[in-house]
Amino acid sequence: MKEFILANNISIKNREISYVDFETGEKITKNFNIKLANIHKKFKEINYTKEYNKSGKVINENIENYAMMPFAYVYYYFLAENLTVPTPQEFVDKYFSMFCVKMKNGKYIFNKKYLISKENIEFEYDDLKCRILRSYNSFNREVEFLISLLNNSDFNIEYNLANDLFKGIDLIVKYKDKTFGIAEYVSTARSKSYKEVKNEYRHDYTNFKMIDVIATFSGKERNIVKYGDVFCYNEETAKELIKTIKNAN
Repeated sequence: MKEFILANNISIKNREISYVDFETGEKITKNFNIKLANIHKKFKEINYTKEYNKSGKVINENIENYAMMPFAYVYYYFLAENLTVPTPQEFVDKYFSMFCVKMKNGKYIFNKKYLISKENIEFEYDDLKCRILRSYNSFNREVEFLISLLNNSDFNIEYNLANDLFKGIDLIVKYKDKTFGIAEYVSTARSKSYKEVKNEYRHDYTNFKMIDVIATFSGKERNIVKYGDVFCYNEETAKELIKTIKNAN
């Protein structure tokens, strides 16, 4: 998987997005001038809860614990290809078209070409659909936050899929002579624990200062607003990060 991602990396550098065409292998670069208002409008039109409930909210342990091609790759590939965020169904359809094969019995297996686990498994459509959809809103929140930073700062900002997946860095921000790594995660005991493990054992942050941006959904520290069924950071979160970076010693 790592070899595939490094060869097919997706990156956003300020107002440019680059990706490798899944079919042809051609590297493509496009202008990334998505307006925040358009993203919010699309979010408000998305009925995520209805789509998730319709699939039965299935949690199949075999699928939950199975190693497969990362959902982030498909989400950001769709973003690069279409210059907009996918709807929940578009996200699911894209993943299935890239990495899944339908069997004669109506079930699915993973495309052998992109198999990560040692053994392939059969699964029902809704089993994987539900797992994909549970990741959906976090990607929306990340993209909305990136666009908000681009619109409200003069920083050099980069999203790099390989950094996201293998180094735990959602964004790299350069301002004057300083470089910052931004790590976004949800304020839960599980995610905080995972972040601590990543910091200690997996990732090297010695080249720049790391800043955590934590999505908090309740209490006095709540920093989340809703656009339809999509939970995003409030405006103050981006403003506070910009201030922190500008005031950093």
